[in-house]
Amino acid sequence: MKNVFKGYYNIEKNVLEQLWKDDKTIFVFDTNVLLNLYGYAKQTREDFFNILDAVNEKLWIPYHVGLEYQRRRLSIIRNEKVVFNDIEANLEKIQKVFKGDFEKLALKRRFPKLFENTEKLEKEINKSISNYKKSVQHWDSEQPCVRSHDSIRDKLNVFFDQKVGERPENQQWLDDLYKDGAERYKKKIPPGFKDSGKANNDDDTHFFNDGLYYERQYGDLILWRQLINKAKSESVENVIFITDDAKEDWWYKISSNGKKTIGPLSELQSEIYRESNIKNFHMYSTSMFLEDGKSNLAVDVSESSIEDASTPHIIESPAGLTPKQISAIADSYRSQSIDTEKLRELTERANKFSYFDNEKYREFIERASKISNIDNERLREIAETASRINTFDNEKYKDFIERANKSLSFDSERIREMYESQKRIQKQAEDYEAFTKFNKWYLKNKDKDEEN
Repeated sequence: MKNVFKGYYNIEKNVLEQLWKDDKTIFVFDTNVLLNLYGYAKQTREDFFNILDAVNEKLWIPYHVGLEYQRRRLSIIRNEKVVFNDIEANLEKIQKVFKGDFEKLALKRRFPKLFENTEKLEKEINKSISNYKKSVQHWDSEQPCVRSHDSIRDKLNVFFDQKVGERPENQQWLDDLYKDGAERYKKKIPPGFKDSGKANNDDDTHFFNDGLYYERQYGDLILWRQLINKAKSESVENVIFITDDAKEDWWYKISSNGKKTIGPLSELQSEIYRESNIKNFHMYSTSMFLEDGKSNLAVDVSESSIEDASTPHIIESPAGLTPKQISAIADSYRSQSIDTEKLRELTERANKFSYFDNEKYREFIERASKISNIDNERLREIAETASRINTFDNEKYKDFIERANKSLSFDSERIREMYESQKRIQKQAEDYEAFTKFNKWYLKNKDKDEEN
């Protein structure tokens, strides 16, 4: 049955080990794998190139992969450099918390001792941030820029010299592929149907190169057809394709205690087996490629490199970065000299400070002062107690701070937004009802005091 439904079977581990050493195996790389090199730490790039060196004679890329790499290289380099500006901006947000949010609390007037502790906290955080910025500057200098010499491209030029597939023979070949691709995408036939939305993006739906017109939404299908044509060669019996495209028009995924990636889609495997004479087809992500290369070739690969390669790095639009992405990228550039645990501890201490609605508090006190038989000493005690009552949604605030602690993107603007939202909700409450609750609380404590 296995021979009949070969597309549903992944390569067994012992067979895969032999494929790495087989002279009739080719290692084929997707564009994203090459572009991701610009976002990796230096050690990760070195480990990747060491693996390539070990399988040098087996390397190959489709023409379309090389073309897309050349087209997008500079924009990726530019956007990777933007990351360092974003890191700087997020660090400034942490510092602005003290210059903005904490100053609003008027701690110096109301709680002098707490104000002293807050100043110490600010100095400690600023010191940690200063050390962190030094590590950011170091890694920034390690990254290529658009006008600098590109050593990464130099290495790729050497590795893939005479190992690039042929250019499409003519425009008719591409036009026929576009027509076929439209039908495939309607029927959800992989690969590439997840890219059909690129046709609706006015920014970059198509391009011209060397006299040929390319539609971007069919990029995966073009490289797939070029890969299949290569697989028809008599010298090729095994194809190992490395891609960091995690979409479900390449991989079969299933939900079982979380999303699990099983392997290449059966439709892909069935098609390449049907259209060529290869015996084995396998797919890797870059991190899996490094991991298996380490074990199958006895090449020294750092565990940090495998982890680094598992983090998404290609950035098409820096404006679309999420705090989580910034955090992941920042973590990949951090040095061991920064005490990140200390910074998180300091931020957790900041979490213990709560917002208090001073206007509402003054209004309560003014109304309470009109009570004739009020015990002023008791009132001061009650006022101090009241000052510790949160008018902020503490659970949401703590949740936000905990998430901020896991990244270095403390978003003070978001805190202000949540605070202002809370104030608007409070203003909608009737003043009488609010005062009644305060008065009941005061009388209850007053009675207890008299009983004592």
